[in-house]
Amino acid sequence: KMKRLIDPSTWAEFLSEFSERNRGRRARFEAFSRDGVREEDEEAVFDRVSVSNGMATVTRYVIKADGETPIIDEVPEVHGISIQYDSDNSENTMEFMDTNGDMTVLHFESLVDGDS
Repeated sequence: KMKRLIDPSTWAEFLSEFSERNRGRRARFEAFSRDGVREEDEEAVFDRVSVSNGMATVTRYVIKADGETPIIDEVPEVHGISIQYDSDNSENTMEFMDTNGDMTVLHFESLVDGDS
C-alpha cells in the first residue's frame, strides 16, 4: 500500500477535495501513542475534515433510526498529514501526526473488500 505525505501548503485545498471524494464512507479513529493503541468502537459516516491553526477537525455522523447524530473530533497540534492508499488507489487512511510524535488515524471502510 502506498503512502503520501501531504504538503502543508496544500492542506486546505486537499482536505476540501478529500472530503468531497470520501463523504458518506464509514470511518473510525485509531490513536497511536507511546502508551499503545486506542481504537474507537463507534463507526460513523464521514462528512468532512479541515485544519485551522494546527487543529484538525473531523465531522462524522452516527446514523440511527431516529436520525443522524454528528460527532466532531478535534486533533490538536497537527504538523503532518499523510494518506495511505488501498490496492485500488482509493484513500484508505488519513494519518495526523502531532508535535509529540503521536499519530491519530482515520480509517475508512475499504472499497476493495469492505473492511474498515
